[in-house]
This record gives sequence, C-alpha cells and structure tokens, in this order.
Amino acid sequence: MSEIKKNEGKLLGITDELLATATTAQAKKRFGEPPIIKKRILKPTDKYKHILSPLKLNDKFTMKNRVMCAPMVFGAAVVGNDYGNAAYAPGKYSKVEMPAAGGTAMVSVGEIDINSREAKRMPLPDVDFTIRSGEAFNAISEYAWRIKRHGAIALHELCHCGQMKPAIPGTEIWGPVAGHTPDGGTIIPFDEEMMQSVCNDFANAALYMQDAGFDGVCIHAGHGFLFTQFLSARVNTRTDEYGGSLENRAKFPLRILKAIRDVVEPGFLIEIRVSGTEGVPGGMEIEEVAQFIQMCEGIIDGVHISSGLYDGVFEDNCCMHSVFCSHAYNAERAAYVKARTSLPVGLIGYINDPDLAESLIADGKCDYVVLGRQLIADPDFVHKLEEGREKEIRKCIGCVSCFEFPDPEQNIPFDGVMPWLKVGNCAINPQANMLKSIEELPRPEAARKVVIVGGGPAGMQAAITAHDRGHKVVLMEKNARLGGTLFFAEVDVDKGELATLVETMTYELSLRDVDVRLNTVATAEAINQENPDIVILAVGAHAKTLPIAGLDNAIPALDVYRGAEIGKRVVMVGGGLVGTETGLHLAKTGHDVVVVEALFRLAHESCGLYRAQLMEQLGRAGIASRVKTRCAEIRKDGVLVLDENGTEEFIPADTVIYALGMEPNSTDELAKVNAPVVKIGDCSKVAKIGEAIKGGFQAAIDIL
Repeated sequence: MSEIKKNEGKLLGITDELLATATTAQAKKRFGEPPIIKKRILKPTDKYKHILSPLKLNDKFTMKNRVMCAPMVFGAAVVGNDYGNAAYAPGKYSKVEMPAAGGTAMVSVGEIDINSREAKRMPLPDVDFTIRSGEAFNAISEYAWRIKRHGAIALHELCHCGQMKPAIPGTEIWGPVAGHTPDGGTIIPFDEEMMQSVCNDFANAALYMQDAGFDGVCIHAGHGFLFTQFLSARVNTRTDEYGGSLENRAKFPLRILKAIRDVVEPGFLIEIRVSGTEGVPGGMEIEEVAQFIQMCEGIIDGVHISSGLYDGVFEDNCCMHSVFCSHAYNAERAAYVKARTSLPVGLIGYINDPDLAESLIADGKCDYVVLGRQLIADPDFVHKLEEGREKEIRKCIGCVSCFEFPDPEQNIPFDGVMPWLKVGNCAINPQANMLKSIEELPRPEAARKVVIVGGGPAGMQAAITAHDRGHKVVLMEKNARLGGTLFFAEVDVDKGELATLVETMTYELSLRDVDVRLNTVATAEAINQENPDIVILAVGAHAKTLPIAGLDNAIPALDVYRGAEIGKRVVMVGGGLVGTETGLHLAKTGHDVVVVEALFRLAHESCGLYRAQLMEQLGRAGIASRVKTRCAEIRKDGVLVLDENGTEEFIPADTVIYALGMEPNSTDELAKVNAPVVKIGDCSKVAKIGEAIKGGFQAAIDIL
C-alpha cells in the first residue's frame, strides 16, 4: 500500500529544481517570464460591486473577485506523448490560462485520479505522485505557473471514482459494499487497509500539487464519485461503523480530508465540490449535504455546490447543464448550505449572465460563483465587467458542444485523438482549444479590402475577425437584420440564448469600423464595384425537399417561426435535430406532435449529453415518434407512412411539417467576381453553428 511522502520544505512556486529539470529551452523561458500585467482602462461601477469585491478564503489567500473557474480540463491530458497529447497540450494549457488572463480570481485544473490502480476511471496517462521531478511533474507544474502568472489562485482537482467506472483491464473496482457495476465489473468492498491506502494516496497527490506550485486542491466529493458513494445511504448500505447514520457514512470522507490537511503546509487551500442532490430517488439531499459540510469545518477552506450524478441527465438536478436547464439551478441549495456554515460557499450551474451572478452574491445565495463553460465561451468575463464592457460578453448557449464525445451509434471512426483532448471546444468562441493563441498566428502582410456576403453567424464572425486583423470590411446582408436563420431563436421556447448571441455579435460589429449594409442584395457587379482583395460568401442554405407525394401539403420547419398557422395535431416528417427541436417547441406551446424518422433514432446527428437531455425533453413533452419509418405520402389531413416491415399506417394531422435537411444556397453567380472567393457557413457545408462561427473565424485568419 502507498506511503505518505511528507514535504520537508516550505510551500514553493516554480522552483529552481523545476527550472533545472525543464525538458526544453522553451519551458525554461516560460518559467522564467515575469507575471503578466495587462494595461486596461477600468471603469469603476457599483453595478457589479459584489462580484468584483474580494473574498477572504483563509489567512493566506484572498480571491481578488468572486469568480472561480470550475475544474474542467483533465489534468493528465498534458502528460506523455502516447495519446497525441503533445500536440494538444497548448490547447489544454490555454483552457486554464485564458480565464486567469481574463481576470478570474481562482482557477482549478480538472480531475486527476489519485492513483492508477482502483482510482483510474479513464485510460489517461498515469501519474506517479511520489516523483516530484521529470516530464510529468513539469507538465503539471506548468498549469500552476500559467494560472498564477496572471494573479489568480491555482487549484488542481483530485478524484477517486470508486465504483463509478467501467471495468478497466488490470484495475480493481473498490466501493462501499460488494456488488457489480452495470458493465459486469466486480466491486470489492473497502476494508481498513484499503481506506488507509486511499487516504495516503490523496495526501501524496495533494503534496505533489503543493510542490508543483499549486495554491490548493479541489476534492471531487460529488457527482457519484467515491465521497458520494460513502455519504449516500442509497449506495452505502454497510452495517459497520462506516454505514448507517450520516456521522458513520461521513467517517471515511472526513478521514481523507484530514489526511490531506495533516501533511500540507498551513494555508494550503482545500476546497471540495459536492452535489446538493443526487437527483435520483433515495439519493442524498441538501439537508444531509449541509450537515456534512458542517462536519468539514476546520478542515477545508470552502465548498461549491453542484448537483446530480456524472452519468445522469436530470434537467435541474444534473452536473452538466444544457439549454433545457434553469439558470443558476443550484442557487437554493447553495443558499441552504450558506445559512448553515461559516465556510465560503460557491455556486455552479448555468450561470452565464453577469447580472445574475451579481444578484446571487448580493442576495446571499452564495459567496462566489463557479463558472465552467461560460469561461470557455468567454474567458474575459471578469475583465469585461471591470472595463464596463458587459454587453460584449458572449454568453454560453448551453449546446454542450464542448463535451460532445463521439457516439458509437453514429459510426464515427476514431481519428487518433482521444476524446478528452477535445474537451473545451466551443460553438461561439472560435479561439477555444486552439493549439496556438491568435497572437502566435502569422500577421497579415497588409490591410486587405474584404467583402462578405451574408450576415449570419459565419459572416458576422468573419467580419469581426477580419476587422480585428486590420482589414477593411464590407458586409452585405439582403435582410433588414443580421443573424441569418438564427431568427427562429426569438420564437423558440428553448433557444433564447441564441437570440442573445445574435444581439451580442451585432453589438460587437457596431463597435467596429465595419461597413454593414442591410437590405442589400449582393450581385457580382456590386461586389466588383468595391474592388475587393477577397470575397467571402456566407449565403446560407435552404430547406431540402425530397420526392414525397403530396409534399406541397406540408410546410418547411422554419416557417413555424415565421408565423405560419399551425393546427393542434402536428406530424413532423424528419426527425433530425431541426425536426425534433421544432417538434419540441410546438409540443411545449400546446400542440400534439408525432415525429416520423427514417433512421433508427431521432436527432441522429447529435450525440452525447445534449442528445440525452433532448431525448428526455421529448419524452416529458409527450412527443410520439416513429423511427425506421418512411413517409410515403402527405395528404391534407395527415401522413401515410411505412415502417421497416412495409406495414402502412395513416397518422392524422391538422398540419404537416417537413425537416428533411438543408442544402447549400447556390453561389455560382456570386463567384463570378474579380477576386478570390471563399465559401463559409452553410453555403459551403451545412453544419451546426459552431462550424459556421469557426469557419468565419478561420477564413478571416487566412487573409494574409
């Protein structure tokens, strides 16, 4: 079993030893750089006086404001080269450094297993926490250095998944009681020796992070991980001194926390993340959570309140929000704990608006807010508040594309890059997870004249980025407003965040010297009159049609948002994302909806957590579906369909709507211009908003 290797020296930052063992001259240069201090024009205001005020955590550390960056990136993702990590390391580092550079007071690197045996949950590179030098130590140390160089407090999250893991070959599965995991793995119940081993491993991992320059650790005590398994009477059915009452169930978690506190330097921060509810019948609820936090007083320095289980999707009881969740859905749970402890209490859960964050602190719901994906969407959140630029904050739209792992049911082949390395992509921030910062990219040789046709998200982003790169930009849009097909978001009950995005990007354009011409139909002649150096076409797509008998008796899905009259009974022909999301909007506004889809499942192009929550929403809304079913004929009073066996069914309807995909609008005439042409967005390839914004960004970056 593991032994504790206690730190003999004082708490160090980037040490001489680390400098001596840095593997590259570049690393030595980075470690030797002074802290970065941005020169900014501050606009003091009382509007955000609570969120921008300091918060004392203990006698050593005070947050400079009330914003923490949640642990997201997998800590071991920068270790070793066996998983393609070397190429992706800059993206992983930037994901934690950018929020720190953007003014966030405290930043936590995401989960790392405290050992590579029974704690191991994913096939990430192993880290030996008894070795305080070498490649792995230097790589992890760089996280701390990158965070602290911007004046932020640096934490690293430590985890033990317990029985919440697949049966990874060569590892055992330890849990409170004997049993089996859903995939058939055998759970070995903890005995005293195993408990002591885990305590030692947590202590060693904490000392490792201390020596690596971190200011503290965040212990994952929620989401169904080891702490939850012992604390929850639903899971922990032991009959010995570690089961039964909450005091007994809390003994092992408290023992772990005390083991850490006993070996780290005074003032070293210990924060824990807990679920205010497990979100399942019989699970632990906020009353017992608050009692456990009271037991932690004197050991830890703070707690932030999340909810749910890692592998569960329970709307406002989940650990990872989507657009279907309420904003700040853990607020009352955090307030309940805050009223019962003297510890600083943080709150996480779909907080993407500074006014909301300010009110949560002002109203006493929490002491600080923990922002996760909002700081991927806009890592400059805090600086924009300090500078009076809150209208420029891009607010997370809850699409979950930042955690969109491949879906085996889509038959997506493995591209050689492990999924966890892609965590941190963002639909609305094209710089998220970039392997190089925009400052490192080649600068344009000269200012160019750029004409962009189309003011949807792709065209807007291209205009913003091209202007910021020093080019002269003309944006032509045929409609009276910007946003393209995102106009639907102003109507759809679940898509308000997309409407806000259009407002934000429109405002961003208004701050720039971009010649935006609305109500302007672009022609090759009109474009040539501008004498452009390059033309970017972002003219979108239109609804695809198929040779279905009676299709003229149906309307395209987007017409729902244009004010088309919709009857009570609706049949949606086509169950991809557009069909299911439009059907969900109709169901939530009082219609009876049946979705017909030829493939074996709905929303096939979606995957991961978003699709899981979408499917739950469809079920709650009472939407009926027919999968593996082809539409044979559309009539005025309904739809004739054929299932996979050729069996006919007539589904009556007052209104039939089709969502058969989109196809790019033609660019043939517009391409006849006297300048190089680049196509972006849906007119290049029909895709999601993230691809559109990224494509607009990349097209502008490529202008040299």
